[in-house]
Parts: sequence; structure tokens; C-alpha cells
Amino acid sequence: MPGDSRINSIEMRSLILEALAIEDRKETPRGETFKNHGYRGTIYDLIAIVEYLAYQRNLIDKIVEIPQLSWAGQGEAPQYKRNTNFNEEEQDQFSEQFHFLFFQNVISLGAADYQGLYGNEFPYFHVTKYGIKCIAEKEVLPYDPDKYMKKLNATSSINDWESFYIEQSILCYNLGAYESSIIMLGLASEYLATSLIASMLNFLTKNEPLELIAFQKALKGKTKISQEYEKYEVSLANISKKYPTLVSLFPRIDNPAKVVYSTFLRLTRNELAHPALTKMDKMECLSLLIAYVKYCQTQHAYLDFYDSNS
Repeated sequence: MPGDSRINSIEMRSLILEALAIEDRKETPRGETFKNHGYRGTIYDLIAIVEYLAYQRNLIDKIVEIPQLSWAGQGEAPQYKRNTNFNEEEQDQFSEQFHFLFFQNVISLGAADYQGLYGNEFPYFHVTKYGIKCIAEKEVLPYDPDKYMKKLNATSSINDWESFYIEQSILCYNLGAYESSIIMLGLASEYLATSLIASMLNFLTKNEPLELIAFQKALKGKTKISQEYEKYEVSLANISKKYPTLVSLFPRIDNPAKVVYSTFLRLTRNELAHPALTKMDKMECLSLLIAYVKYCQTQHAYLDFYDSNS
């Protein structure tokens, strides 16, 4: 139905940030980018690129051609199937996320220009200095697996098993198998947890013999990785205040991403006899996949510290 959105709020916001960040003119429908115009333009310039990206990502169907207006030109009110492929709900999503970025100071209304091509009121806007930093760190979504894995693999110490589990998670997500996606992401998280515990033991052996004894005692009898990881976090808290590098990493731990592991345990350990209770929706799965990138990068920073000091 025209009123049903095929794009959720996270996806729409990511598309807007990606549209603002594009540098290659070949990646836009008109061969123009916001960077090329000093990060200034109109909302009509932006929505045209966003719509083009949505079609390229197979998030919407292409029914009509995207209007070919000149940059900073005055567009007309969008009408589904006449001059836009966004239905009414998606147009609302775009407007809501545009204003969200406005209130976050990523963009600001009005665009000054000595040539007089722009104006100081809506629909003209510009990307703020803070916004330019934000679009450089735009969220990478799993429907673009190459970019997602490229960002993840920028973590030098990530290994083939972790990459394999995450690639499988992305594949499952894009096929609509959200429970399977989180199970695979949970396996990556579990593998990472075992690596952290092993590296912590090596680090303590060389640097903190008393804490090593306490940690080994705490691990004794624990048969589940989740239980071992809880003891790892206690040991980390005990020693972190002595090492400034570890203290600096604490704020970077993305707590929402820790939900990946608990959700994985719920899906694979507690409810196997009740598969009907393991349903996840697209938004929940997408949120965990996005959060996992930063979570993985931060945990590998801990790993790198342990390994380089063992």
C-alpha cells in the first residue's frame, strides 16, 4: 500500500547522511554532490539523492524517473508515482529524519553564497562544521555488505572466524532471517569473548600475578562463556585504574551492543523448545548490527592492549 513505509527510521537517517557525504559525482542521479557545492543546497537536492540511493539499495522500487532539476533549483511538492518513488509514509520518514539532524546540529537552515544562488530560509540548508565530521562517520548498514565489512575489517586484529560469522549474519539479515542473523552475530561475539579472556590471562601472567590468581579462581568451575565473561569484566575493573589506556577505552564500550550477546543466549540457550518465542523484528536486528561495529572495534582495542603488553 502507498502508505506503508518500506524504509525504517534508521535506514532513512543513514541514507541522508550517506547522500550528504558522497564525493563521487557518478554516485548521484544528477552528477552533483553536496561536497561539490560547499555542502550547500536545497531539500529537493537532498531528497533526490536519497531516493536514488534507496533505489540502488533495493529498498524501494523505481516507478518513475527522478526529476532532473538544476542544483539548488526550486522543486515541487512530491507526489508518489508522479514525481517521486517515495510513498507518503517514506516522505514523512525523510522529513522527520531531516529535522532530527537539524536539531542535532548536523545541518542548519539557510545557505549563504556570494553568487546569490542560495537563500537564508527553507528549503535552503547547509551542513554544519560539526555535521561534516558526523557524515564522515556515517552509519554503515548491512544492506551494503562490502562497506560494512570494510569498516569492520579496518580493525587489524580481527580474524577470519569473526569475519566469517559476521558475513553470515549480514547475509541472513538481507534475506530477512533476523533470528539467524543475530545467532551468527552472537557467535562472533562469543568468539570475541573467548579471545578477550585468553588475552587477559596472558596479560595478568606477566603484569598482575595477584589478580591472575583471583581471576583463575573465579573462572574455576565456570562452563559457560557468559559466566566466564562476567568474571573477565570484574577483573578488568580491578586492574583498569592502573592503566590509563584501559581507562580511556571504558567510555567507548557501546552498551547497547552488549545486548547482542544476551539476545544470542536467549535465542540459542533458553528458548530452543519454543521457536515461536524467538521472533525478532527488522529494526531490532538492524540496531544490533549497527551497534556491533563500534563494539567490535572497542573490544579489539582491549585485545591489542593485552597482546602488546604480554
